[in-house]
Amino acid sequence: MQIVKQKKARRVDASPTTSVEEYLMKENRIGGSTVIISGRYPEKGNAINLISTELVLVLSGNGVIGHRGKETPIEMGDCILLKPKEKYYWNGHLALFIVCTPTWKSRQHKVIA
Repeated sequence: MQIVKQKKARRVDASPTTSVEEYLMKENRIGGSTVIISGRYPEKGNAINLISTELVLVLSGNGVIGHRGKETPIEMGDCILLKPKEKYYWNGHLALFIVCTPTWKSRQHKVIA
């Protein structure tokens, strides 16, 4: 078992609208983070994860996820599965918990037009 305390989480400001706390596990096959979004992320275009599958739980708030040219409303309690190479964006006021397998790395995350 491994416990990562919030005070040990690594904080990253991903954009002016988005902050992330990464809970770095010793196990490279899985990782988790909390994400706070106030607006649109990414601010333009879409995000894509080239390697990891992402399981996202909406902890609070509401907004939309943009995917394949459509916007789908999301709210507290909704769960979203994003497969590798799926293009998406978030828009709203949201607190998310995201589990990635394998562990999320910045080099596999891209913002594209």
